[in-house]
Amino acid sequence: MDLHKGSTHGSFQDPLVAARPWCALPRALARAAALAVGALGSAQEGAPASSPACSMSEIDRAWIERALEAWRFTSREITGIGSVSSSQAIFFDAGCVLTSADALSSPSAQGVTWSAARHGGSIPLPDGSERPVGITSFASSKDGLKFFVMSTPSVWRANGVGEGGLETTMVAVLLHECSHVAQIGPYGKRLGKLIEENSLPDSFNDNALQERFGSNAEFTASVKKETGLFLKAAAERDEVEAKLLVLEARELMRARQARWCVGDDAYLVEAEDLWLTFEGSGQWAAYQWIVHANGGAQKPADVIPRYARDGEWSQAEGFAVVMALDRIVGPAWKKHAFGDGARTVLEMLDAALAE
Repeated sequence: MDLHKGSTHGSFQDPLVAARPWCALPRALARAAALAVGALGSAQEGAPASSPACSMSEIDRAWIERALEAWRFTSREITGIGSVSSSQAIFFDAGCVLTSADALSSPSAQGVTWSAARHGGSIPLPDGSERPVGITSFASSKDGLKFFVMSTPSVWRANGVGEGGLETTMVAVLLHECSHVAQIGPYGKRLGKLIEENSLPDSFNDNALQERFGSNAEFTASVKKETGLFLKAAAERDEVEAKLLVLEARELMRARQARWCVGDDAYLVEAEDLWLTFEGSGQWAAYQWIVHANGGAQKPADVIPRYARDGEWSQAEGFAVVMALDRIVGPAWKKHAFGDGARTVLEMLDAALAE
């Protein structure tokens, strides 16, 4: 299951990237990026000694290290995800691919193993497919194997994305997508069942609702108003008023769905809930790191407008929904959204409103 179809960018449009998704240098990664595959010691058991040498720039290596340390911190201190087992992390630049089976599961940089291989302009993936070199960040799963793929800052700059703070923006992108690696298992079966029962095409993704109703002015206006109400609820200090704002937003959402998501489009009600869960919690994780003193250390007032701005509905409204959910129920929602997948974010909101 590929959560991001139809774009080499992936479907994640980080709010800081207008174009579209703290630790010491780990020796294993530096070695893997700089030396031939056949000379990487124990990290390369079984690798062909004849593999050509490849290397990454010091800047790209440093960014990978920073991003993975941010992932460990976020998993430990923000989302509670912990480790992600049976998953691969794949990073690439213009000529080299780095792969690790334990970079996302290890609690520290120590002991993480890497392999390095030269590529010829396309990146071979664990599911047998290939991706061209370009701005890419996505999570996927096939036959129980989960993996995350991302290009390095040098590739983003070579493709026209080079504004200030790019490396920090890209860390947030990674945190969003790696959250999906953890969520594929808990929510994947439900999403897969939806796809199968409705014979949905391979192009089905988190933009499905927007692609279907994006030209509908009334539908679009409702989505925007709902988003604003959820964000207002998240910022509301009074508990009762916060719940009333959420209730108003949910009533608008239900009315919108009852009017337009009917007949052949009825499946979009459940699809919207699932994608709001995936994208909203991914955005929330990235946001929390961005504003954390040990993360991006940016001011919430500066960041929230970027994460809630018009663009992709599933991300903007998803972020607003999760912010409101966090305001109403506290951290308890994370055990489902980043854990067992027993409830979606809307199901958790409705349960809280019913109390």
